[in-house]
Amino acid sequence: CVHEIHRAGDHLLELINELLDLSRIEAGKLLTVLQPLNLHPIVADAIQITQSILTAKRITLQNKCDPRVVVLADPTRLKQILVNLLSNAAKYNRTDGSVVLDCRASAGNRLRITVADTGLGIPVEKIALLYQPFERLGAEFSAVDGTGIGLALSRQLAELMGGTMGAESTPGQGSTFWLE
Repeated sequence: CVHEIHRAGDHLLELINELLDLSRIEAGKLLTVLQPLNLHPIVADAIQITQSILTAKRITLQNKCDPRVVVLADPTRLKQILVNLLSNAAKYNRTDGSVVLDCRASAGNRLRITVADTGLGIPVEKIALLYQPFERLGAEFSAVDGTGIGLALSRQLAELMGGTMGAESTPGQGSTFWLE
């Protein structure tokens, strides 16, 4: 019981922090500190944070990111985005599904980080709604926990760091979210 109370308290704190971050961004008060970072420890932390969700649904995670990759980003905000993408890939996936995390060079000396899942997928006409705060595309009526602010916050954090974020999906096959 103590473990569950602690976990619920951490979850509530996470939600409050996300709301505060969203408010700071809208007020122009959230600062990011960009610095060259080895991506590997940030990816490892994000995977560790989301491991319990992956394990509970028996989802396999394949990390294809080269451990030597260096990126210019704010370490806290980058980890926040990766945790959101990985936890969504697990929460909205099917039991015994899979998630692939990949990092590849992109145009303009950029890095594209992708998180692909084998979930239900999202209809093309609803992709743009993903980044609206509190929009859950009907998942609010399901057993999947969430508030609908994670992707909105993640996209704004990516933009604050000079990056972009997007998604591609095929209903019935899964989704791929990317961050550059």
